[in-house]
Amino acid sequence: ALAAQRHMALYGTRPDHFAAVAIAARLWAARTPHAQLHEPLDLDGYFASPMVAEPLRRADCCLISDGAAAVVVCAADRAPDLPSRSVRVLGFGQAHSLGTWSSPEHFDRLPAARCGPATLARAGLSISDIDIALIYDCFTIAVLMQLEDYGFCKKGEAGAFVENGRIGPGGELPVNPSGGLMAEGYGGGMMHVIEAVRQLRGEADARQIKGAEIALVSGHGLGMNTHATLLLGR
Repeated sequence: ALAAQRHMALYGTRPDHFAAVAIAARLWAARTPHAQLHEPLDLDGYFASPMVAEPLRRADCCLISDGAAAVVVCAADRAPDLPSRSVRVLGFGQAHSLGTWSSPEHFDRLPAARCGPATLARAGLSISDIDIALIYDCFTIAVLMQLEDYGFCKKGEAGAFVENGRIGPGGELPVNPSGGLMAEGYGGGMMHVIEAVRQLRGEADARQIKGAEIALVSGHGLGMNTHATLLLGR
């Protein structure tokens, strides 16, 4: 909530920008049979959601779920023998902040601004190569800040970037096409890894992103102190 307040103060971000993230998540979840939240969400429903910590409402927050998830990682030369189509690990990276609350810039820029570009460079890719973004969506503000810090849009422009369904079904940048932690279910970053694999295998059914070849997966947390980036390819 502190990060959201600061983003609003610095860049004029509005509550309806946060709502756009939550609404997109519900639209994607409606196409995901196992998602926890299939009920549609519109702007009126968003503003009817109870306030949790101003300016964040319940609809701005991820779910609480029980479950487990796993992936199998193997050497590339083993992949042809596997029963399922393999997905390639193109790059990965981490960045951490030790300044935390004592830093006056703690809420201005996430560690994603460091490990995101570094991981893309390691893989020989640019942000324009990304077909799907699986962004750790603990809160709507975290999605907006990551869109900026990864370079999908300029700093302070994420609110406008997500308007008009840009990250939802049929939008220019599919973000969390399973519904993410806000609507599919909370399983940490593993849920996003698994959805990326499904998409790149072409196994996502009604929510399948046509022609998806490269997915970006983010992990974020510990009071906005730590971040991880994973790039997967078909």
